[in-house]
Amino acid sequence: MTIPVFFTFDENYVVPAVVTLHSMLSHADPRHTYPLHVLHMGLSERARRELHRAVAPFPNATLSFIDTSAYDAGIEACPGKSHFSREIFFKLTAADLFPQYDRILCSDVDMLYTGDIAPSFSVFEGEDFYYAGVDTILPSTRMSLYPSFTDEERYWLEREINAGYLLFNLAAIRRDGMQRIMTDYYKANYARLPFPEQDCMALCCRERVRHFPMRYMVCNNFYTVHPDTTDFYTVIASLPADDAARRAAFKAALADPVEIHYIGAQKPWNSLGVPRQSLWLKALWRSGATAYFLRVLPHILSRKMQRYSLRRFLSKRFSRKAGTPTV
Repeated sequence: MTIPVFFTFDENYVVPAVVTLHSMLSHADPRHTYPLHVLHMGLSERARRELHRAVAPFPNATLSFIDTSAYDAGIEACPGKSHFSREIFFKLTAADLFPQYDRILCSDVDMLYTGDIAPSFSVFEGEDFYYAGVDTILPSTRMSLYPSFTDEERYWLEREINAGYLLFNLAAIRRDGMQRIMTDYYKANYARLPFPEQDCMALCCRERVRHFPMRYMVCNNFYTVHPDTTDFYTVIASLPADDAARRAAFKAALADPVEIHYIGAQKPWNSLGVPRQSLWLKALWRSGATAYFLRVLPHILSRKMQRYSLRRFLSKRFSRKAGTPTV
């Protein structure tokens, strides 16, 4: 079986991408072939060499690069926000960029794979859906980020799934012209979407989604709660409804995840004390990219400090305008 996977990232995410690709292939079923595709808007030759080096030990995998710089997307007004790069837009264009596939997996690169992805590629055969993934598991305050949305929109946003690992049903997306619907909505509403591509898919596709078991998206902060007492998200579909069964499935996913998702701006490659950081560092060592990581670490830390300083400056400025004390 051929299992295609694509990734979208820029030069700043090459180190985590190496770990993601190498760890994914280290746990992939060798009976299958894995064509991996990187969508980018100008990766350097050095970055490409490092990524090729990560994939080279696996004879059942190939790696190709698709430069989307010339893609007539009209995303000049969508430059990226928070820790999201502008390349996330191209998750919405997979039906056009990969005409050779009827379905394809998509992975972010802040992932550490600890299990086989093959079973997730073949699920929901014969079902009519646009994409599949894992929804919100633990309590979240993210719905406070959507004050300008209608009650109906908030209903679907509350039920959206995490865009870090997705299965796209490209055949259905093409059939119904969903790519144009999603990309038009993304460009028109980008400024008010806190999680741009994830929110866009939730609002455009609505009930035409499916849910993976939780083990296909175990966020690293899940390991900071007690599985016997933690509360769960109010609306959840990736775990059973019964409380005892839900907690059993939650524990099983923590013990045997397919992947660990390092969420938020504090990543294991730019911060200390990140939950499950030691696992990522071990995977970095196994990938053979530790020397490369140390060479680019000053740039990673400099970029983080620049972003932190800007956020602090803006926070102080707006706090003063509002007449509130600053620290």
